[in-house]
Amino acid sequence: MPAGSAPFARVGIAGVGLIGGSLAAALRSAWPTVEIAALDRPEVLAEASARGLINRRAGSADDLADADLIVLATPVVEILNLLPAIARLRTNALVTDVGSTKRTICQVARQAGLSRFVGGHPMAGAERPGLVHGRANLFEGQPWLLVPGSTSDDDLARLERFVRGTGALPHRVDAETHDRTMAYVSHLPQLVAVALMHTAGRAIGDAGLRLSGRAFAEMTRLAASPADLWQGILATNADNVAAATAALAAALPPPAPGVELARWIGETFQEAGKWRERLDHARATEHGSDQ
Repeated sequence: MPAGSAPFARVGIAGVGLIGGSLAAALRSAWPTVEIAALDRPEVLAEASARGLINRRAGSADDLADADLIVLATPVVEILNLLPAIARLRTNALVTDVGSTKRTICQVARQAGLSRFVGGHPMAGAERPGLVHGRANLFEGQPWLLVPGSTSDDDLARLERFVRGTGALPHRVDAETHDRTMAYVSHLPQLVAVALMHTAGRAIGDAGLRLSGRAFAEMTRLAASPADLWQGILATNADNVAAATAALAAALPPPAPGVELARWIGETFQEAGKWRERLDHARATEHGSDQ
């Protein structure tokens, strides 16, 4: 359990699906006395209440106005709709979100006139959505990216302590860097998994898929992700995703066997192996520094 009192006594969560539900569970584990109000469909709120994850069911955004921290944990398109509604509340709460893109969200927050806003993005999730797949340790050891917006250093420090309370590792980053980075390490892997599953399924069908091994299953795990969730993500990062997919296409091996293919295998495998070693080292160092 994190040392000290909770940085926010009252937390409002809009969206109690995989991320919002896991956040509520993590808060229950870290700071049991935190009062959590949640906004979602009635049946979702009933389930969250039955699990003891929330104290109060919100009927609208207005019911979150008395929170110290409001977390927008809905899909990106809904976050964009919620930001002006939250701004109209004239709430004193610090507002953050968990959306997978940041430029458009931060821009809309500024335009709405939110005086205390920090863009956020926990690098944690699962291929299946919904509260049923949420868990308290979802964020454990994972980066949680924060884009400073219209708020004070004190607010940002409190939010970082909040993030650490969930088990995540806070990192400050600007919106441009965030979206370009995510195009390569989050959005491109999603598209590759979907394209690979689609291509293989159409080519070899059920009989062929039954013969696949663990590597194929791991690489296509994200193909189970819901399309409606990704519509908003890809629409708000289309330029970076286009650049990433073009870069991947250019990095694929030449189609014909021969000297060029042999050279590609030798050079690209070696370079990729070095980058993988650096990734493993970076993650081990990051997790070790948080012990």
